[in-house]
Amino acid sequence: MIVPILVALGIPVALHAAWRVRYGYPPPHLPRVLCFHKICARFCWEGTWTTPARFAAIIDRLRDHGYAFIDEATFLSALDSPRADASRSVFLTFDDGYAHLVDTALPILGERGIPFHVFLVADYAGRSNTWDLALGRPPVRHLDWEHVREMAARGVTFGSHTSAHMDLTRMTPGAVAADLARSRSTIEGATGTRVRTLSYPFGRYNDGVRRVAREAGFEAAFSLYPAHRNGTVDPYALRREGVYIIDAPRTVESKLAPNFLYGLEEMKCRAINAVARLTPLLKNRGVHEA
Repeated sequence: MIVPILVALGIPVALHAAWRVRYGYPPPHLPRVLCFHKICARFCWEGTWTTPARFAAIIDRLRDHGYAFIDEATFLSALDSPRADASRSVFLTFDDGYAHLVDTALPILGERGIPFHVFLVADYAGRSNTWDLALGRPPVRHLDWEHVREMAARGVTFGSHTSAHMDLTRMTPGAVAADLARSRSTIEGATGTRVRTLSYPFGRYNDGVRRVAREAGFEAAFSLYPAHRNGTVDPYALRREGVYIIDAPRTVESKLAPNFLYGLEEMKCRAINAVARLTPLLKNRGVHEA
């Protein structure tokens, strides 16, 4: 009886040790970044969703435990001028820009005075997310430009999630440059504000994509779980913590603090993100786009 118990206890310890050798903890001088997708009550097989009630509970737990939420400008300032300890500052981001954010995230965060940032898929404004795998559920609609302008007037900031949500690593450099330029121009034209940041679809990037993002004038670009060690801060391969339906408020907090559970959470989320990267392969989108 003792041997199976010791083995069961030893597995997570060994996994954590392997993770620490390979990735390690993020630097304390950089704010943490959370990445949400859908905040809705409707069940989604793919798991990139959180119910409104749980989302509110996550936000309240972090606030009650001393975390402060910052806006895009503050994050970029911290990136340029690191402070001694910014690890209890959280930059809240949403990928894809779904329409239900107006009725879910906006009221929850608005009444708490919490800033947040939405990465928009420019060509899909007001359209269904046909770029994604449906997995048996009806398509989800993206924010239209009227809602985007309404949110911008209430202090929400916006970045680019490209024009068409394709895997940039499967496109030529010229196609990536054209996509990023179009997305940026479209979003800036609709919001009247400068687009400073980029989120790579599916978290996918390579050296060529990083170079194009920098040359396109973005000040920072986000992945989810970059290949480099967590202590490395690359402005064009920034790390974020993904939040999924299986995450409770306690586990989300574990994604932010440098403790034993942090490494286990990261391994879990790296596995989830690896599966998500199958989407562009199965949809066969972005292959050598010119």
